[in-house]
Amino acid sequence: MHTLFEQEANTPDFATAEGLRTVLNRLHCGGHGSWNADPEARELVLFAANKYRLLAAKWHRDQADAAHAAFLAMVASATRHADDPWAVVTTAVARTLKAETRADRHMISTERARHPAKLIDNPPIRAGEHEEFIFDILHTSRDNAAADKKSAVSRTGEAARFLALLGWPEEVAEASVDYVTDRLASAGNRDTAFQSLRRDASIPAQLDIPRSSWTRVVRLLLGGGTAPGIPSQRGILARVLMGDTAATLLADDALVLAVAGTTSGWSAA
Repeated sequence: MHTLFEQEANTPDFATAEGLRTVLNRLHCGGHGSWNADPEARELVLFAANKYRLLAAKWHRDQADAAHAAFLAMVASATRHADDPWAVVTTAVARTLKAETRADRHMISTERARHPAKLIDNPPIRAGEHEEFIFDILHTSRDNAAADKKSAVSRTGEAARFLALLGWPEEVAEASVDYVTDRLASAGNRDTAFQSLRRDASIPAQLDIPRSSWTRVVRLLLGGGTAPGIPSQRGILARVLMGDTAATLLADDALVLAVAGTTSGWSAA
């Protein structure tokens, strides 16, 4: 009971509907710049970022994206006058994050993605997508979907073994490869997956990996982008899905040096 009372005592007033309304009204009356000058405004934004962190993860967005969506909702006059301001903010954040994910997939604006009826049935195909995307490489059919999924898991294990052979702790290598593979499958294309993973600060923190090392290994796993006159650089995941093994990858001196460089500045042992 003592712990419960402590938690209630530490809960900010703006965590309630009326408390939020009070803060929003005060910030509105403060005029231009009130959100920058008011210390409680910063606490409110941080509170919102934490409040919607799981919602952001659900739609594969960064926590900062959720905080920004919450801020835009809170500055709207309709929120201050709503029966439950927090309900309005939550609904707005959920719709914005969902729309942003759709926008990335369909290569359209977020505003257009807010209207499902305007979406095309088949999202556009990006240059190199069929060469790099996990499901296009496997040519999965309904009849052999389970077998192909099992085969894909086995093949991506080669990528984790390759990282482990070059100094990455085995568990960290496996977790990193699994997370990148899942995000790639959810994003639908390499570039969107990379941008999302690059902004993801939670996973490198959980795995105790420097952000720079995380960004570099994600790029190596997914491969390089395309440019006019420059061929796409196939990533480690694409290579293992097409049959390369850890031993085959070790024969690529440039790749070995690149992966070895991801452990510089931190102790991978």
